[in-house]
Amino acid sequence: MLAIVTLCGTLIFLLKENIMSKEIVMNGPASFSMSVFITNDETGQNAKVDFSLGHFEYPTKEKVSEKVASVIDAVNDSGTTGFRLMTKEEAFNHLCAEEYGVRLACPNGDWDNI
Repeated sequence: MLAIVTLCGTLIFLLKENIMSKEIVMNGPASFSMSVFITNDETGQNAKVDFSLGHFEYPTKEKVSEKVASVIDAVNDSGTTGFRLMTKEEAFNHLCAEEYGVRLACPNGDWDNI
């Protein structure tokens, strides 16, 4: 399930899943969430997709990779099309601008493997 929220002019997508559909594993007293940055070349709009990686179970590299790969499909299935994952440079610049209000020297190239 995908919820779309606008906060202070920023489009935020929230991915929700049914936790009752799987066996509960309890590795420790923690909840894990993650944000993925996406952009739309046609509109110039940037967005952040927030989603849960679960509760009490430490996420694996495979689970993180699967969730990131599913982000664009979930966004496009919501009826909002044209988004793609940001490149390393785009994500770094977006995060610096959001967090610090400036652009800094940025790593270029493809994303490193998880």
